Amino acid sequence: MSLAGPPVTGDDEEVGDAPVVLEPGLFGRLTPANARRMWGSFDGLATDTLWSAALDFLAVVAALVSFALITKSLPLASYGAFAGLYGLATTFSAITYSGPGLALIQRRLRFNQDLDEIQASFLSLTVIAGLASSVVAVGLALLVIDLTFAEIFLVTASELFANSIILVCSWLVQAANGFPSMIRVRMFSVVLKLVAVPALYFAGALTILNLGAAYLTLYSGFALWLILFYLPRIGYTIRFRRPPVDAVRSSSVFALPLAASQVQLDGDKVALNAFNLQADAGLYAAAYRVVLLGSLPLRVVGQAAFHRFLPQGEDDHPGYHLRRAAKLTAFMFGLGVAVSIGIYLLLYVGEPLLDLLIQEEYAEAKTIIPWLVLFIPLLAISGTPTNGLLGLGRTRERAAVYLSSALVSVVLYILLIPGNGWEGAVAATLISEAYLAVVSWAAMIHYQRIADGEHRDRQPVGA
Repeated sequence: MSLAGPPVTGDDEEVGDAPVVLEPGLFGRLTPANARRMWGSFDGLATDTLWSAALDFLAVVAALVSFALITKSLPLASYGAFAGLYGLATTFSAITYSGPGLALIQRRLRFNQDLDEIQASFLSLTVIAGLASSVVAVGLALLVIDLTFAEIFLVTASELFANSIILVCSWLVQAANGFPSMIRVRMFSVVLKLVAVPALYFAGALTILNLGAAYLTLYSGFALWLILFYLPRIGYTIRFRRPPVDAVRSSSVFALPLAASQVQLDGDKVALNAFNLQADAGLYAAAYRVVLLGSLPLRVVGQAAFHRFLPQGEDDHPGYHLRRAAKLTAFMFGLGVAVSIGIYLLLYVGEPLLDLLIQEEYAEAKTIIPWLVLFIPLLAISGTPTNGLLGLGRTRERAAVYLSSALVSVVLYILLIPGNGWEGAVAATLISEAYLAVVSWAAMIHYQRIADGEHRDRQPVGA
């Protein structure tokens, strides 16, 4: 799984990776000046992390509410099919919004491209990719997911078309107005989900069909408002055109590895459905949801740190991106271990709390969680070096890392899931994530050494 989420920008003074010099004072390291320096270190990562945390906290509340109410309303096999459908949709989401969104942010931060040019290219690309991906995803889902055409269509279109437009619009907002404005757009999108699920539940109408219809209606309305009113208000002249080749190419650079990452992350739930193990898919998805919520702190830091690998300048210094990746990984690994311990304690000390979240029909999911928890420290190790490869300009090599990892995942799903059910899915997830960690760090170290050698060759003789 890539920890590269929506890249962010901060308004604090950027001090890079320079050592934080502490001024003497009555309380030593606790003086206001020292606190400001520490807070602003690593390019203002602390401030950006707080903004990311605010959004993700709201997303966690929405996820908890949705999970509790949906599992109360759907039988185990139906929830397994629903989770499999979302697993398929999130794979295509790399094409519909992750690729275009990250590409447009790179164009703005790294190359300072004109905002209206970015909008015309990438919003058009998102609309076209959303329509095409929805058609393909619906066709594949009809083959492997045991849901009706209407259910599949509504859920798929809401995520791959309407929600994709919202998310790319939020990146356009960030490019023009900065990080806080982007956060507000995404928060409102989360609120829509937080309203829709309880409304349907208390009306006694929480079905997959109704949920898909509600999502598609609410997301489409918000997307239209963003395009017709909000983006023009902040300075965009809305235009649609045929996406230029360079926009398609730059989006593909991000979309391909992210799609491969999603195959590794969510392909297990699709595979369980493909092998007619819907009940196992439901149990596995329930356990996976709890563990994914536990990985929230890692996602927050990863999102806030992503764009710091993009700008040019200090990245010419020997070992620059490797040091950055190592520092972030050390911090995130410690955080991941702490989170894992917390989840283990919750399993054995806070079981009544888990009982509120996991319905009796899903009780077996609690036996899956201790094994899946091992995924969190592996996630902490594997995410950052792939961002370092972006900083080194090794986009093709980064894509190759993710594609090889996705291939390993698919082979493991085919070998392990049919005879072992959710146990095979857990084993495949852990093995493939460990593989990604090893390969991504090997690539990061190798290409940093090459970049350092090229930097030395460019230095004048005697410099």
